[in-house]
Amino acid sequence: MKELKNDVDVEIKGVNYRFSNQIGKDSNLFTSFNQLSQSTFGISFENVGGQYEPHVLALEGRVCANVAVNQIPFYYRGERKFYIQLGTVMTAPEFRAQGLSRWLIENIIDRWQGCCDGIYLFANNSVLDFYPKFGFVKMPEYAYKRSGITPNNSKAVKLQMHAEESIRLVSEKYEQGNPFSAFYMTENQGLLSFYCQVIMKENVFYSPQYDVVIIAENNDGQIRCCDIFGETDAELSDVLGEISLGPEKEILLGFTPLNTSGFTAQMQREGDTTLFVHCSGDNLFAGEPLMFPVISHA
Repeated sequence: MKELKNDVDVEIKGVNYRFSNQIGKDSNLFTSFNQLSQSTFGISFENVGGQYEPHVLALEGRVCANVAVNQIPFYYRGERKFYIQLGTVMTAPEFRAQGLSRWLIENIIDRWQGCCDGIYLFANNSVLDFYPKFGFVKMPEYAYKRSGITPNNSKAVKLQMHAEESIRLVSEKYEQGNPFSAFYMTENQGLLSFYCQVIMKENVFYSPQYDVVIIAENNDGQIRCCDIFGETDAELSDVLGEISLGPEKEILLGFTPLNTSGFTAQMQREGDTTLFVHCSGDNLFAGEPLMFPVISHA
């Protein structure tokens, strides 16, 4: 495994930048990173490090460009997989077209290829021609939907995700995995917390009847069940009945069901989430209509 050394000087097009992949240990770089992420994506981070590690190029203490490495284990049909997702790709406007993102991506790929099961990323429409230069291949994702789910007499209870009891419950059920998914994220509490306590904190439910946590959102009358965690002997249709609005209403899944019977697959067509998989590793998407779980997007 090639080591990507931290806190070293690199020359790109005649300019000396400082490379760092441990900005959580440098308060100035971390602050500058957040300023760039806020201006680029409208988001900021409370902390970084561990499974989510920004890789930055800085000039005079200012972060000029970043590509984050997300280490995410998955289970694919019972087999553990370890993937690297590249994310938060951004460059300050005045430093664009200087090769900074290229340098970061090339070095990250060189560091990780052969040391994981695969490298992937999600791109928006403005950069679809950029990533193939590095060996990334555009791949389709498929979402599954189903109608005809009759609502249960019982209903899943909304969790208050600021409460420690709810946080512990979600964490406990997450560790048990998704019993209905062919391909689910595991062992990444950081992303779990990001979704359940920040992005989707109003969309986390618990079913006492089936003892599972359900992450689901209502989009103009269509329910999207993003994920389900917990050990249960129930059928998926039983659990979906906890959140169904009626048998005539569709429920869209945010994960690939283990049993696709009764579901219709449709190709994802969201412009900001085009999947690219690097040619150096596994490409499960080449032979099966799959999707990365919604809550694994970093």
